[in-house]
Amino acid sequence: MGLKDKLQFWAIGQFLSTIVSSPEQPIADRKEADLRLDTLGRLAVLRAGLAGLISGLLVVATALFLKDWEGANGLTGLGFITIIAIVSCLTTALELIFLYRDSLGTAARMARILDIPQEELEQVELENSIPHWLIHAALGAPGFHGKMFGIDPLAKIGKIGLKIRKILKKLKIVASATVFKMILRRMWVRLLGRVALRAYVELISLPVFVVLNMFGMRSMMDDMRSRLVGHELTPKLIAHAFPEGLENIEQGLLHALHMGMEEQITTARFIHPNQIRVLELLGEHQNIEIKVNADEQRRADRFLLAVFSMSGKNSSRCKKLIRNLEFKLGVDEVELVRQEIDDAIHDLTPLTRTWN
Repeated sequence: MGLKDKLQFWAIGQFLSTIVSSPEQPIADRKEADLRLDTLGRLAVLRAGLAGLISGLLVVATALFLKDWEGANGLTGLGFITIIAIVSCLTTALELIFLYRDSLGTAARMARILDIPQEELEQVELENSIPHWLIHAALGAPGFHGKMFGIDPLAKIGKIGLKIRKILKKLKIVASATVFKMILRRMWVRLLGRVALRAYVELISLPVFVVLNMFGMRSMMDDMRSRLVGHELTPKLIAHAFPEGLENIEQGLLHALHMGMEEQITTARFIHPNQIRVLELLGEHQNIEIKVNADEQRRADRFLLAVFSMSGKNSSRCKKLIRNLEFKLGVDEVELVRQEIDDAIHDLTPLTRTWN
């Protein structure tokens, strides 16, 4: 079993154990549920900041100890940097383990509040199961990069991009948060030449890492909430956009939906869990040329925009796609749809505006 599999196995175990032991109960009232979800998210952000503070203080304490310790009188600048780097690496690694565990635990409690069926939360065999989605979110992964539903997310990456990707994968080069923060701390230490002053530069940098932790956890909570709420929101969105039912929509509209989903995925270069849910409900795509009229295209574009708004962070590659939707639907309509989805995810507000 490789390191990735071991980490995933550990994370799934943490998630499932929290589901079993969680004191949270399903909350039917959407406003009350929203308040509880907000509280859990804020507490996770505060704990992330506290973890960053404790981790940083341990490094500061080590630096101050070296400054006043008699045995460190002959310590060179390189020796000081090496010791601080090792301590920083260890404390940050422990800090990240806590953050990953805490974020998964918070997600499990959120899942209980939203009353996601137990059998779905405990399904771990499938790559697109809810535990896998949440683990990817905790590790900062936006979505699935493999081929699904006949769609290859990396279809537009190009030959050179694929070669670079394969080389990096073979070399197993991973830009982890541990390495990143350790490098930053070493940069701070190198700014000054005297050992006495180096002991205090860690204290100056401490607020930066606390804020980074809090922003990172806030982003992680937003993504996890989107993935969890999507379980309930996706079928509601489909019913709202297509009241006649997916089985009764025109072939031209169905074709436009499939083509639009493929464009979203290949542009973003990953498949978000909410997109997987939609594709599962849309069914198999008959890859044939079908004429799409203006009304069908507009209905498809509005729905695709809503799904896109549910599907994680938008990269710079997605700006052109959004501009095209603004051109076809109008800027005002695009803003309205995006606001509706944002309210549905973060306030659990039902979709009530009629989509013509």
